[in-house]
Amino acid sequence: MSTPYVRFWYAIAVAFIAVVGIATAGVVYTNYVQKQAEHRAEVARQESDRRWCSLLVDIGNSQRAVPPKTESGKRFAAEIDRLRHEFGCPEK
Repeated sequence: MSTPYVRFWYAIAVAFIAVVGIATAGVVYTNYVQKQAEHRAEVARQESDRRWCSLLVDIGNSQRAVPPKTESGKRFAAEIDRLRHEFGCPEK
């Protein structure tokens, strides 16, 4: 049989390995959940951009049909075009 000294170090080693295993599992799980959250946020951002695109394209099309004549109208049209390009909206 083993001595109490060997059993003591065996218990310490098993406890240490268990703690390291639990800590590793926690880190792996946290990274997995973080990546899922980042993916969901990116999908939500893309959906939001897509919703804005329909509005920006409609406004841009109406401004092309009847171009603005005032300085503020021209700045507004330029800002709409900038946003449309920034969101990656189609030209239609």
